[in-house]
Amino acid sequence: MISIVGNNKLTLTVQNFIKEKRIPHAILIEGDYGTGKHTLAKFISKAIVCSGADCPCDGCNNCHLADIKSHPDITEIAPLDGKKSITVDQIRSLREETVIKPHQAEKRVFVIDGADTMNPQSQNALLKVLEEPPKTVMFILIAESKTVLLDTIISRCVTLSLTTPEFSVALDYIKSKTDFSEELIKEALELQKNNIGRALNTLNGVSSSSTEESAEKFLESAINGDRFNMLKITAAYSKNRILADSFIKDLKYLITRKIRNSPNSALAKTLYSVYGILAEFEESLTTNINLNLMFCNLTSKTTELIGRNK
Repeated sequence: MISIVGNNKLTLTVQNFIKEKRIPHAILIEGDYGTGKHTLAKFISKAIVCSGADCPCDGCNNCHLADIKSHPDITEIAPLDGKKSITVDQIRSLREETVIKPHQAEKRVFVIDGADTMNPQSQNALLKVLEEPPKTVMFILIAESKTVLLDTIISRCVTLSLTTPEFSVALDYIKSKTDFSEELIKEALELQKNNIGRALNTLNGVSSSSTEESAEKFLESAINGDRFNMLKITAAYSKNRILADSFIKDLKYLITRKIRNSPNSALAKTLYSVYGILAEFEESLTTNINLNLMFCNLTSKTTELIGRNK
């Protein structure tokens, strides 16, 4: 059994297609960071390789190997260290792997983590094997949003979209799992819009995404008036709308944290004004705005506000 807070209907659907042994050959799991995408992907992967009667049985050797991430028939690919996207060479290598028969289970599972970081060339390379997959191969794509994926990729997958739970549900869950005060949990959930994973990271003081470090450097550069470095940092996100959105969200989170740590400081008053303009940039990401121009505008307005309030 699996339970993902706020997604009961979806998890029931997953459990049913596993029980009826009709798992789709290609599944796309989408949802914001912290909504349970990887938990769901792991559950489905384990069910695919399980050799028990009630999959996943959690008792067979295949389930054990899946749990410790050592199963020879579960292959995961993600952006390489230092890279922000999955390369076409990685996808071509994956395609070559798909012709190899399963080592231990009846099927092989290929998990593509960060599928929305693939550029069109990488996606087209993947499409070739999605269109005519070997009978012993199954795919699980993990993405924060399917909007940047080609329609031809989406059409060949069954999409499972995870959402954040209602505030009261998320609150009760975190209260049952942690020792944080209800007041702190409420603050974290309000900041992270009911996202349990992000709220837990906020409470524990850890990063929620790959863009948080860049957002922190951007904020430091803004305070120091270093426009050049701000533009240099945001250039890395000028070709990916998903990462750009993550960057803006992390910037909001960092500003809120700085304000909360020193609410009466001169810097806090300045950051309040910067925080106030970020909503318009978040909204602009739902349009066809040029990301380079958006980040130039963000840099200009941020440094102007900080300079004005010094």
